[in-house]
Amino acid sequence: MTPGRPHWLTFAAMSIATGSAYMYAAGAPSYYILVNIAALGVGSTVAWLIRRAPAQSPHVAGIITVAVAMVLLGTGLLGPRVGGASRWTHVASISLQPSLMLLPLAVVLFARIPDSLSAIGLLLIAVALALQPDRAMAGTLTIALAVLRFYRTNGPLTLSLAAAIVGFAVTLLRPDDVPPAPFVEQVVQSAFAFHTLAGLAIVAALVTMLLPAIIGLMTQTDGSAEFAVFGATWLGVIGFALVGNYPTPMVGYGSSGIVAYCLSAALLRHRPQ
Repeated sequence: MTPGRPHWLTFAAMSIATGSAYMYAAGAPSYYILVNIAALGVGSTVAWLIRRAPAQSPHVAGIITVAVAMVLLGTGLLGPRVGGASRWTHVASISLQPSLMLLPLAVVLFARIPDSLSAIGLLLIAVALALQPDRAMAGTLTIALAVLRFYRTNGPLTLSLAAAIVGFAVTLLRPDDVPPAPFVEQVVQSAFAFHTLAGLAIVAALVTMLLPAIIGLMTQTDGSAEFAVFGATWLGVIGFALVGNYPTPMVGYGSSGIVAYCLSAALLRHRPQ
């Protein structure tokens, strides 16, 4: 990190703090706030380990991406079904969404370390998201890979993007009747219903999430693809949360989005100018 440049963890903490303040004012259970804070602690710790790990090789990056695909396929096949969808797993009393937690890591890793095995992993991820179905994350994958194609063009990326488009189309055709949960989905709408200032604060917190990408694109000439993909990924997650019953990251209750943000942000490397 260049001296004087705000760290992504600062932006994460600001977004979570704003969401926590809204949830407290709106009467959310207190453990929602505690779970989000704990998720930030876990996510930032794992991110710290990622940033201090040896430079990832293409082979390792490919293995990680395929492993993510296997987890998402397993979730789609074996996870509990709610409203016709199977995209969750339970750890103790906490419900986790592996697709939200792991997809941002996979796409930013692919932007940083392009590899044929990673492209295969992303193709399998597209299949898994169609299987679940997870319309929001399938659409986010499509957006992220489409943005990446502005930075590089090759066969594996084109194949992964084509699979993502098909997978997203499948999710649009399949029913998805998961009802919204208070303080998880439709957080922006509920914040504005609570108070206009609360809604504006939540919108500002969501924009804050995108600042690492904006700063990186403005200051980096080398490695800008990973910043663009990071921004596109989280813009996609936010956008789908605004138009459907999908978790609103960072400002709503949910550890998956918080951990995902930390893991994907850990892969952003600011290079000296």
